[in-house]
Amino acid sequence: MPGPDIIGAIQEALKRKGTNPSRLAKDNGLSVNAIRYILEGRPPSSRRLAEVCDALDLEFYVGPPRIPAGTQPDAMQLADELERLAAQARRLAEESERKSTEIDQGTLYVSAPRFEVLAAAGGGAAVDQEVVKGYLGFTKKWLRDQRLMADQLAVIEVQGDSMEPTLGSGDIVLLDMRPSELRDGEIYTLRRDEELLVKRLRRQSENWLIVSDNIAYPVEPLGSTAQVVGRVVWLGRTIKR
Repeated sequence: MPGPDIIGAIQEALKRKGTNPSRLAKDNGLSVNAIRYILEGRPPSSRRLAEVCDALDLEFYVGPPRIPAGTQPDAMQLADELERLAAQARRLAEESERKSTEIDQGTLYVSAPRFEVLAAAGGGAAVDQEVVKGYLGFTKKWLRDQRLMADQLAVIEVQGDSMEPTLGSGDIVLLDMRPSELRDGEIYTLRRDEELLVKRLRRQSENWLIVSDNIAYPVEPLGSTAQVVGRVVWLGRTIKR
């Protein structure tokens, strides 16, 4: 990657000219990303670096130490120096690629447990036991954007057609398990007696109704026997052939 001396020289030249990468690129017909990549430390091509230096009135030079004016440069020494620089660039590129594959995925992703239960989008599915059958990964950035807590997530599968077209049988849904006030029109997973349901909740005056998106199913009162398990915040679907 470009050394700190190159980056510092370009930054200083930008200040001296009273410009920035975007304006310099526009005025000289260059790619603004090419300039930014150099400043970020990414290895540029020699042609691109030469163009940037020319636009900044900087001298672009690669080779052995300067020789006095009027003397003949040593061609073999110049070739050796270029080969050394090329080998160094290859080594740095290989190290960068290797480090990118060694990133701890745990620093980027959160694994939400997928339970061996079915939430019925229909008449109800019995829940005998809740066994974790696997995990589904979500990026920490996405969770932050959605304001979700990593330790309050669960993934389950939908069964039935009462929530079609929104949810279909076989879809998987991510639940936010934190206790919170009900939101009108949101989809929730409910536990009623020994059944697990996935339904939309609608507010009617002071009462709440269990509503199916499929109008073939009746509207029911939420009642006191139904327990809210979690709010549906994401769905996953496999396209059937």
